[in-house]
Amino acid sequence: MIKKYYFLVLTILYLNTVLFSQSDTTKIVILHANDIHSKIDKMPVMAYYMNLIEEKEENVLLFCAGDIFTGNPIVDRYFDPGFPIIEIMNKMGFDISCLGNHEFDYGQAKLQQRIEQSDFPFVCANIEYDDNAQMMPLAPYKKIILNDVISIGVLGLIQIEKNKMPATNPVHLNGLKFSEPIKTAKNYETYKDSTDIFIALSHLGVEKDIEMAEKTDFFDIIIGGHTHTRLDSGLWVNDVIITQAGSYANYLGVMTILYHNNSIVSVSDSLIDLSDSDLYDKEIRKMVDEYNNNADFNTVLGFAENDISGKSNLGAMMTDAMRDTLKVDIAFQNIGGIRTRLIPEGEITKKQILELSPFGNTFVIYELNVKQIKKLIEYAYYLFNSNEVEVSGVEILIKLNKKKKIDEIFLYDYDKKIIEKGTYSVAINDYMANSYELKFLKKPVRKTNVVDSEATMNFIKKYKKINYQNIERVKVQ
Repeated sequence: MIKKYYFLVLTILYLNTVLFSQSDTTKIVILHANDIHSKIDKMPVMAYYMNLIEEKEENVLLFCAGDIFTGNPIVDRYFDPGFPIIEIMNKMGFDISCLGNHEFDYGQAKLQQRIEQSDFPFVCANIEYDDNAQMMPLAPYKKIILNDVISIGVLGLIQIEKNKMPATNPVHLNGLKFSEPIKTAKNYETYKDSTDIFIALSHLGVEKDIEMAEKTDFFDIIIGGHTHTRLDSGLWVNDVIITQAGSYANYLGVMTILYHNNSIVSVSDSLIDLSDSDLYDKEIRKMVDEYNNNADFNTVLGFAENDISGKSNLGAMMTDAMRDTLKVDIAFQNIGGIRTRLIPEGEITKKQILELSPFGNTFVIYELNVKQIKKLIEYAYYLFNSNEVEVSGVEILIKLNKKKKIDEIFLYDYDKKIIEKGTYSVAINDYMANSYELKFLKKPVRKTNVVDSEATMNFIKKYKKINYQNIERVKVQ
C-alpha cells in the first residue's frame, strides 16, 4: 500500500512538473517573407495562410526581409509608385521590415513617403545620413515586447556592392553612406544583453548571412533576403538558424520558437508553398483585383513567334532594341537588369516588357576603343565572377585561366572576324554608367532621355513579329 501511495505521489508530481513546464513555455511564431518585388497577385494566398496561423497561435509576428518594390508595373507604375504593396502589407498586419536595395529604386523622396504610409517600421543599421539626404534617418533597431515579458530585438541590415552602395542606381543615394554590414552588426553586440531573443533582419544574401553567423556569436536568428534563396527548413551555422523564403511571394516562411525559463528551447523553420494554392483571403483579393484593373498594361505590342526564354535571348532582344533606337555600333545590357526569364510565344503586352525592364533606366552613349570595351566587359565579369553583360553589335569570347580568372577577351563581328582596333559608339544604361567605377565612363558623348522599356516596346511595335531563340553572343571558356 505504501509503495502504491509513493508511486501515486511521484506520478502526480511528475504530471504537475510537465504541466507547469508546458504552461511556462511560450511558443512564438514568426511568419516571414522576402523579395516580394511588387508581386501582389500571390499576396491574397499569403494572407490566407497568415490568418490561418494567427487563428491557431497566440504569439504571431510578421516580418519582411526587404525588396518589396520593383518587378510589377501595377505597383511600380502606379501614380503613387509603390503604394499598392504598402497598403496591402498594412492590411495584412506586417510588424516590421528591413530595407532592401530596391526600396531605393523610386528615389529617396518616394521611399520616405512610403515609409510614412506604412503601419509597420523599417529598420536599417548600416546607413549614415548627411544634409543632402532626402529621407529621414531610420531606426537601426526595434524592440518588440511579447506579453509584456519577452523582448525580441530586431536589427536591420542592407547589402552593399563593391562600390559600397546597395544594388540600385547610385543617383538615388545622394546624401547616404553605407557601412559594411557585418562590421556594423558587431557594434550592436551589447544589445543582446537587453533582449531575450536577438534577430538580424537581413537583406544581405545567404552567403553573407553565413559569413555573419560565422563571425558573430550574439544573434539567435537571421531572417534573410536578397538572393531569392529557398531554404526549406533553414540553415544552421554556428548555432544560428538562417532562413530565407525564396522570392515573389511564392513562399511563406514559418518559424517556430519555444521559449522557456529565460532561454530559447528550440527554433525550427519551414516554408509554405503558395505558388499552386487556390486558397485566398477575400479582402486582399479584392484589393489586388482593383489594382490589376488596368487596361493600358494589356496593350498588345507585337507577337513572339516562339518562346523568348533565358537571359541571353531576352538580352539580345533588349540590346538590339537599344542599338536600333540609338543608332550605335554596340549596346550592352547588364544581366541583373533583365528581370524576367520568359516571354511566351504569342502576343507581347506592355506589362510583360515593363516587368522585363522595371527600373526606368535611360541610356548613355560613349565613344570607346577596343581596349576600353574589353575593360568594361572585364569589370562587369568580376562583379560576380561570371558574365554580367548581354550585347548587340559584337560577339564576345571570355577566356579563363586555370584559376578561373580572365586570361583574355576577344571581340568578333557578326561575320566571325576578330576586332582588334577602332573606336565605336557604345550605349549602356545609366545604372551601369553610374555604378561601374571606370574612369572613361565619366566622359560620355551623350546622355539620352530614352527609357529602356520604351526602347524595347517601340522595337517590338516596329518589327511586329519577334523571334529570339538559341542566341549566345557571349561565351565564357
